[in-house]
Order: sequence, then structure tokens, then C-alpha cells
Amino acid sequence: MFVSGTVSADYVATGVFVGEVDQLFDSFNSTRHAPPHKKLLRPLSSDSPHMGYWDKAFTGVSSWIFLKDGKPAFNKPPPSQNGWLISIRAVRHVWRMLKRAGFKYLETRNLNQDPLENTFGVIRLHCGSNSNPTVGQFVDALKTSIINGLAFRDLTNTNCEDDKTELLDNLHSFLEESDASLPHTSTNHGTGTDGAVSIHVAEQVQEEEVLSCDMKLLSVAYVSGFIARRVLRGINCDDCTTCLTSPMLFPTNAFIYFKEYEEDKQSLTYPSEKLVETVGASISLLESMMAEDAHMGSVEEKITVAIKETVDFGWIGSSGCSLHSQKIVDGIVRGVTRIAIPWWCKRKNRSLNEDSRRRAAKRKLKILSHK
Repeated sequence: MFVSGTVSADYVATGVFVGEVDQLFDSFNSTRHAPPHKKLLRPLSSDSPHMGYWDKAFTGVSSWIFLKDGKPAFNKPPPSQNGWLISIRAVRHVWRMLKRAGFKYLETRNLNQDPLENTFGVIRLHCGSNSNPTVGQFVDALKTSIINGLAFRDLTNTNCEDDKTELLDNLHSFLEESDASLPHTSTNHGTGTDGAVSIHVAEQVQEEEVLSCDMKLLSVAYVSGFIARRVLRGINCDDCTTCLTSPMLFPTNAFIYFKEYEEDKQSLTYPSEKLVETVGASISLLESMMAEDAHMGSVEEKITVAIKETVDFGWIGSSGCSLHSQKIVDGIVRGVTRIAIPWWCKRKNRSLNEDSRRRAAKRKLKILSHK
């Protein structure tokens, strides 16, 4: 461009500096799939030019001076400059150690933190607008990302390239029976102690079955487990525990498993399939009624009556015990209404706020376009 006269000579120094920085980035992002003419982008080896280049680059980076109004902007090298110097020293040291250990080559791209940044990007997608998640929220989002196989790989507007990496683990390892899955005879339920009922993974549960489950169904199962724990808190009955919980890891309970606090100890409650079906039917009825009657008084009482009259709770008396069946029904319905009604209102308010923001944006566009 300079030779053709497109740009003036003032841009030459900038072009030279950009070219040097580009080479520096190439040397720290080497991979086997790089084009042959980009020698610094090829893997580091005894025959590659990396070590000699880094000696020159170290001297060049050390001589950088940042100017402001023609004067040095810093009294000492800024963190970015020191970071490059540290990285050059570190990668040379790492290669010398690996070479002594018998390594023939090294893809320097594997030393950067792009995979970690891309993973954090996926995790933040699951946290919505929450830019400062708690430890629990972060762990839950990470587990959800693993379940989805880091599905959001093609992130846009990022400063990281696709790292071309694969997960070290997948659902197969989570669905295998562990040595900790030993039967217990205690009726103590869901307390996270050694007496908790342990999970026996069903042999027929495969990864495809888990992935084929509707995400709404996985959420219903999680809510069902919470309701089962609350209901059984005041009932010390083996028949009722068997009725509401499951010692098997069904596909619908996979999400609960991934939210466990510890890998070798069960802390959460795994609901039976019948309970998940009942809670799902109750929530569907509740949401249909809320769409029509949310503005009316005593809506919780009306929904409670409707659920008890419409949803089938007969399985509780036949598979549980008649002594506690009514208490269980009341507890399930109460749990559904106390959880689902506030959540419905929250989602409704959110959608109304979004509609309001869209209408406001349209008004602003009309004003700006003088329509």
C-alpha cells in the first residue's frame, strides 16, 4: 500500500509494529494445522525457529516505550509489556523441560487460556444477565454446560478463537454405577448423611435417553425432588418414602444428579416417576388457570381445589400407606402452588417488561427517523 501510494510513509512504522506483534501472537498459538508458510504458527520443535525468534522478541519487547504527547507515558513497564516478557521466559523454560523429558514438539496454543475463557463464556450464557454469580450458581451452570456438551461453542464477538478442544468427560461416566452405590436400610431420607438412600443406576438408562428428555421435564423432576423432601420431612415411613422417591437414576432425574454437592455422597432427593408425572400435570393445570385467573383473589385456594379434583392422586394410596396419603397429597399440592405461582408471576412480569422495552425502543427509532 505504501509503494502504490495508497497510504503515506507515516503508517510504515505502525505496519512494522503490527507485523512484529502478529508474529509474536503466532509463536504463542502454534498448532499442527497451521499453513506451511506461517513457520511460527507451526508447532515448536528443535528444528523450528521459535527459540531464536523469542531471543530477538525478548529484546524487542524490552525496548518498547509507550509515549503520550511525545513523552514516556509510564515510569516503569506496564503490565502488558511485563506479561509478554514473563510469557517468553516461561515458554522457553517449559520447552527445555519438555525436551529433556523426550517431547518432540509442542503446540504452544495448548498453553494459553483460550479454552478456559471459552468455557467461562459458555457458563455465562447459562447465568443470563448475572455477571457476578455465586459459587453455587457457577457450579450449577458448569454442570449444565457439561450436560449440554458445551453446546454454545460458536460464541460471537469474543477475543478467543475456537480452541478445537473436546470434553474430557461425558454423560457415560455419570451413568455408570459407582462403588459408592451401596444399599442402606435406614429410612432416614435426603439428609446427606451416611444413612441416605443411595442411587442404583438403571442399566437401561443410556446417554441418548437423557439427552432426549425435555428440559422442562428435567426441571419438573428437580422440583418434584424438592417437594418429596419437604413432604417426607415430617413423615418417618418406609412405604411413603418408597412411594415418593426412587432408588434408580431414571433419565428424568439426571439433572438432579448433576446438581449434587459431592460426587461420593447423595444429598438431594430423587423423585419417583409417578410423582414427576403428578407434579407435571399439576403445574400444567396451574399455568392454564393462572393465564385466566391470575388477577382474581384467593387464586391459590382455587388452584388447590382444582388440582385435587382433576389430577390423579390415587397411586399414593395404592403404593404408599393409607395413614399418610392425605397428608402427602396436601403436601404435594401445597409445594406446587407455593413454587409455581411465584415463578409464573416472575416470568409474566419479565415478559411484560421486555414488551415494554421493545415498544420504547420502537418509539425512539421513530423519533430518530423523524417518522
